[in-house]
Amino acid sequence: MFSLIRLVFLIATISILFPIKTIAKEDIKENNKRIVSLNSLGADIVSKLDNDSLVGIPGSSLLKKDDRFSDKVIVSEGRMPPSLEKIIKLKPSLVIGSEGFHDKILDKLVDLNIETLKTNTKSINQLEILIKDLANYLNKNPSSLNKNIKSCYFKTANYRGSAVILASTKPLLSPNSNSWAGKLLDRFNFVNISKDLESKTEFKGYVNLSPEIILKKKPSKIIVIEFPGMNQNSLLEDPTLNKILASNENEILTFNYYGLINPGSLKTINSACKKLSNI
Repeated sequence: MFSLIRLVFLIATISILFPIKTIAKEDIKENNKRIVSLNSLGADIVSKLDNDSLVGIPGSSLLKKDDRFSDKVIVSEGRMPPSLEKIIKLKPSLVIGSEGFHDKILDKLVDLNIETLKTNTKSINQLEILIKDLANYLNKNPSSLNKNIKSCYFKTANYRGSAVILASTKPLLSPNSNSWAGKLLDRFNFVNISKDLESKTEFKGYVNLSPEIILKKKPSKIIVIEFPGMNQNSLLEDPTLNKILASNENEILTFNYYGLINPGSLKTINSACKKLSNI
């Protein structure tokens, strides 16, 4: 009996001197990866892989409509640059941004020893690599995300005619082969009349076209881009566009900015691929 009392006393003493630390839920969450994405595509991919790891997002209209992002901190709005203060406050383990667009703030974060990832998604292949890299970082399986862009894997050997994408009418801009939109046209066997033209604009992958070039090339498909908040009727009434349409017998198609020009999200990418495959 005496030995049992001594044993109980000894255990109690050890517990006081060396208390067992329990891991609270807050501590577990803090040990997870914390990711801030400055572009909507990165935010969407991370959210689908592990939504708890995503802590900061851009103020994109695509994300604001989705309940998955309702509890995320918005670090940028409109054309304003992302808030460095908000990003640092989130204590991120990784910050994702677009190459050429977020370079300045990503460089500042590197100086603060915060890991960054610059994305430059110009093809489905580069999209697959981005998904794989983020999945590896989060220790998740990337294969399930390919189902989100299943329409992009539909291919045909049939020639689908010539096409031009009018990303803007003032100035008249069209994507060449060094752009996401240009690569999608190639993928679905359209002959892009701007494919081999050299880009001399501030927008890499886009070339200035004159109405005369389009009238001369006579593409069978003219794809006009609708931007968020833009009225389609006012778009089709544009004088430059009317000049082109008046002298051509071609099919006029409207595509959303997200999916064809800016990848946006896996859902908008799939929608663009589906529409291209059905033309």
